[in-house]
Amino acid sequence: MSKKQVFDQPITIQGTACFLSDAHFHVPENAESREREELLIRFLDKHREQIQHLFLLGDMFDFWFEYRDVVPKGYFRLFNTLYELHQSGVEIYYFTGNHDMWVRDYFQQLFGCRVFKRPQAFVLNGKRCLVGHGDGLGGRQFGYRFIKAIFGFKPNQVLYSALHPHHAFSIARSCSRKSRSSHKPENLIFAREDEPQVRYARSVLESEPVDYFIFAHRHIPVTYKLTDTSTYINTGDWQDNFSYVMFTDQTPELLFYHKG
Repeated sequence: MSKKQVFDQPITIQGTACFLSDAHFHVPENAESREREELLIRFLDKHREQIQHLFLLGDMFDFWFEYRDVVPKGYFRLFNTLYELHQSGVEIYYFTGNHDMWVRDYFQQLFGCRVFKRPQAFVLNGKRCLVGHGDGLGGRQFGYRFIKAIFGFKPNQVLYSALHPHHAFSIARSCSRKSRSSHKPENLIFAREDEPQVRYARSVLESEPVDYFIFAHRHIPVTYKLTDTSTYINTGDWQDNFSYVMFTDQTPELLFYHKG
């Protein structure tokens, strides 16, 4: 059986695109999270006239769960900024991560964004780009993929929604604290060819050309040349690095937002 092509149904777009990820808002549960949110609002306001496409590549919230009639409180100013961007013509794309995989249709209803649960191919300014959060890619992660499959199983989501939000969010935050151990400084080392996302990119390149792989999840802002014509980029995070990718014309650039 031939391998499925990732560029069988690409989305073609033109214009300046901004990619950012991994803000993990609500961690820690104090002014530090609110400060990061304020910085993001300030950043988006600053680039309001420049950005035509905004890609949020997952884990923007440390936990997100949408009940039918209840959503997490807070984030009013951020959501208002995203709504204003959408109203001004900015297209917003949200890729779910491992901390916010239960995003459903609230963002679409609130500020018209398109939600993606897996990597998506784009032809951006003529360049072939594969975009996603990037968790679970690259093989050798059977335990992680098994746990994610359990969380993604719809009957389990229905059962979880039967919990009172207070208990559901308490459980989720406890699990999130444990998972963050993988993002300790000693684990944030780019392993080059041993990176799962790089292995995945190599496997895709065996069957079709891709100009840019743009992923998140690892909290390591990096640009890594795969071949003369293909590059892997990780957006890093909006938690410690305040890094992002700005794709202008035909060239993406990894940048850092300075608080001052």
